Amino acid sequence: MSRLAGRWVAAVSLAAVLLAGCTGPAASGPDVNSTSSAPFSEPTPAPTVVSSVASSVAFTATEQGVRIEALPFPEPAGGELPAAQQAALQAGLEELTEPFLTGVIDGVTVAVVTPNGSWTSAIGTDEDEVPLVPSAIADIASITKTVTAAEVVSLAQAGVIDLEAPATIYLEHPLLDRDPTIRQLLSHTSGVPDSFSDRFFTAVGADPARTWTPADTLAYATGPITEPGRPVMEYSNSNYLLLGLIIEKITGLSYAKALRRDVLADLGSRMVVQTEEHPSPPLAAPDNSDSVFPDGQFVPNRAVASATGAAGGIAADAPTLATWGYRLYGGLIVDPEGTVDLATPVVPGYGLGTAIISGLAGPDLVVGHGGLIPGYSTLLIVDPTRQVSVAILTVGSRGPVLNDLLATEFLTTLST
Repeated sequence: MSRLAGRWVAAVSLAAVLLAGCTGPAASGPDVNSTSSAPFSEPTPAPTVVSSVASSVAFTATEQGVRIEALPFPEPAGGELPAAQQAALQAGLEELTEPFLTGVIDGVTVAVVTPNGSWTSAIGTDEDEVPLVPSAIADIASITKTVTAAEVVSLAQAGVIDLEAPATIYLEHPLLDRDPTIRQLLSHTSGVPDSFSDRFFTAVGADPARTWTPADTLAYATGPITEPGRPVMEYSNSNYLLLGLIIEKITGLSYAKALRRDVLADLGSRMVVQTEEHPSPPLAAPDNSDSVFPDGQFVPNRAVASATGAAGGIAADAPTLATWGYRLYGGLIVDPEGTVDLATPVVPGYGLGTAIISGLAGPDLVVGHGGLIPGYSTLLIVDPTRQVSVAILTVGSRGPVLNDLLATEFLTTLST
């Protein structure tokens, strides 16, 4: 059995267990053209919808994803991983990616950060057929929610916001009429309807140069507002757009300036809060199969970046994103108590802007988030037990299956 087939069987076996009781068929083999999701990437109901961190089949973990006794991680040591580990990681990347490079994705950049060194690589091209390099910036899509959640928890630790308080204390908005708490917004248990839909992305795609406001996007949240606090997750990007507005109200700063002052202070210029901040080259031009037209200034363009905002508009390169994940879930961004809170399930498998995923790294839980946005599919996974962070940025919205396989491969390689 080839490595690709073996890794696929492992992923599908896990999916079969996690799919028990869920609707929809599990994948049955290594169909690289499939857009169905393996257990820890986003579902792909349509290539134009920014949806969940991980498919609902992954929402099974009920334990803390990060334990306080494991924190803080040591600061990354810098330098590279041992040559043998780098060679093994590169071999896995090349073998698993090769079948996807013909008509499925354009290319992928990856990074691994550990206390003992790092590794980065890239394969393929962007949509403009420019060879990808690890420092190429892409939109990280819904991984943005980890940043927004970290900022809210940071403000809570500073005593300026109460996670258990009704959001209406901080912001008046019709979508908050049923008084969800800040914690319920963070955990998608607020009952607030989602604004991201095919109709919304059709409007966004109509004018790539338009700058959208949160109010423009939230106007598309036209579904019913349900009772908050239900013991199930109803994933809604509107929650995070509202949280972005709350951050601005509390801090008196723009969303971008608040993040840069607080949780992104040490991340440098390769992780940017679009559109107030501009990503600098190299940029990974987005796959245009979703009819997304790049503008050369933002990724994928100004309209998508501004319309997704605090739910999906941040951009980064893979090494910086992996460093963000390592520092966030290693207790180096917010205090260890806040880190544990981020990774403690409110509903099975999801905490505060964080998925808690079982079965990926043996018996240990891993944490992180995935993303899907026009032009890109993304994944950030951190193994708190082994202190490993993995970031994968794929040019192409049909990349979740590959991202899943690569994450499994890299964590398996580093655990042996």
